[in-house]
Amino acid sequence: MSFSTSLKQELVALPLEKTCCMASELGALTACCASISLQGRGRLQMVYTTHSPSVLKRIFTLLKQGYGIGGAPRLSSLSNFGGMKQYQLRLSVEDSRSLMRSLSGDHKGAHHPALYSVPSRIVRRICCRRAWIRGFFLGCGSVLDPRKGYRAEFVMDGAQRADYLVRLLKLGGIEALRSERRGNVIIYIRQGDALFTLFGLMGASRAVMELENIRAENSLRESLNRVANCDTSNFRKQVSAAQQQIEHITRISLLKGLTSLPKHLEELARLRLSHPDLGLKELGELASPPLSKSGVQHRLRRLAQIAQDIQQEN
Repeated sequence: MSFSTSLKQELVALPLEKTCCMASELGALTACCASISLQGRGRLQMVYTTHSPSVLKRIFTLLKQGYGIGGAPRLSSLSNFGGMKQYQLRLSVEDSRSLMRSLSGDHKGAHHPALYSVPSRIVRRICCRRAWIRGFFLGCGSVLDPRKGYRAEFVMDGAQRADYLVRLLKLGGIEALRSERRGNVIIYIRQGDALFTLFGLMGASRAVMELENIRAENSLRESLNRVANCDTSNFRKQVSAAQQQIEHITRISLLKGLTSLPKHLEELARLRLSHPDLGLKELGELASPPLSKSGVQHRLRRLAQIAQDIQQEN
């Protein structure tokens, strides 16, 4: 199960409490999922369409508990999307008329539920605002698995509703971005903190905890990768330096002999040849008497200078 599907299942399982919030959530779902079918003789039928059976069940529950409206769900298949299931809920003509009248109570002059603007109470009441955003996400939202990246998006078929959503998200402390794709307006969020706030606004406490765990795992993984990259880089530098030191010592040995060196330099030169993989600190501990890291470094620089002088003489 994808992260987005899991999140939606958590949202549709939330209890229905206030009547105003139920109306707000259903209003957002209607704006995203509903369409009007002409039945002749001026009769209209409202049809809800979604790819999620859980969302369809939520719509049905909201209609039944909030407005006393029932319906007959019908299952169909979309062949142009590889057989993806499409779920529909068709209301009767009478129920459709009653629902449109209820939803358009403070929207005089509107003739289609998908064109209704956000009721004024949505902006005033925090609970209704949260319910409206939740309905929008259930109807036309999705979220990428946070393990792959931080991104949530809403696919809107109208600029007006997109403006409303951006406004509501901003009131909730979320800055959303906008783009277009195949004639639709895309409202998207791409920051971990913003996703954290969005899940909290919608009431998805389990998703909030899961996101926090994933963010902690990602942070730990990034830290380990930085440490590993740093260790690898340091090891490569150490190996390269040791190879260069061995080349200097080998040049002295071939052209003049190590016995020509002062005793303390000869000792270190032989230690380096015997232990090419040791760092400066470990190499100094093998000397007699032991040397500090800076002492070893100083003597290796002396050997490098001697090798350079010998090369110039020859």
